[in-house]
Amino acid sequence: MDNGQENIRTAALSLLADEKTDFIAYTRTCIGLMENEGRYDAANKLNMYLRKFIAFLGKNEIPFKDFDSLLIRNYHTWLRNQELGRNSIALYIRNLKRVYQLAVADGVVCERHPFQGVDVSYHAKKDRNRLTPKEVIRLRYLDVSGLRPAVAFARDLFLFAVFAKGMTGRDLFYLTKDNIRGDRLIYVSKVTEKEETVRWNAYLQEIVDKYARPGTPYLFPIVTAENPKEQWRQHDAAIHTINRNLKKAGEMAGLSFPLTLTAARHSWESLVEGVKISELV
Repeated sequence: MDNGQENIRTAALSLLADEKTDFIAYTRTCIGLMENEGRYDAANKLNMYLRKFIAFLGKNEIPFKDFDSLLIRNYHTWLRNQELGRNSIALYIRNLKRVYQLAVADGVVCERHPFQGVDVSYHAKKDRNRLTPKEVIRLRYLDVSGLRPAVAFARDLFLFAVFAKGMTGRDLFYLTKDNIRGDRLIYVSKVTEKEETVRWNAYLQEIVDKYARPGTPYLFPIVTAENPKEQWRQHDAAIHTINRNLKKAGEMAGLSFPLTLTAARHSWESLVEGVKISELV
């Protein structure tokens, strides 16, 4: 954290002088700090986790002195009664724990270990949603001519992501013409921060040509705003819209699970294991 961010953090925490013993107020301060640092996605997710906790409480405040193990156990039970999965429950509680630990580090509260004994670990799923090679072919040749163009776009974007080695939306939305170098697509992953190389082929070019727009360097002009926060809003809205339309395409293709962009990575792994890519494109 640089000096500017540290000064913002110090100033923000000083505003809690009268209510620094309240967990909700402290969490909202953390959300504001994330936004100031340009971490809009993290801020949005933390706000979502906070709203769930407030729904459980039925009020907008909870003093740190009442933040104990009984409260967390009751919250865990309440989440379980919402018919949430084990990993989802762990995610909600784990993020509250992070805020609590940050409050301890900031000297807002003394550590009393309210999360002790509560499982907040991630349990890897044995079966991940992914398409088989036959399902990829079925999706590629699916007749979507009678549907809204957004469904065809979502389908094509998903297939591009699959054949681009399971590319994520965070990378897909920011690809430009400069990333295509001869017979290779080269980019630096925003997730791993490593350079990735994809063999370019006629099918990827076909998808790019289909959605090319003049006056923009982006292969898929989805995120076009210059303001960082507006960029995040466009990105977030696009993910939701694409996934909603992918679900429709997946239903038409007879998939047994709701199709989303996140399935691209595991579908790519399925292709690598089961068939040559040249046989599909």
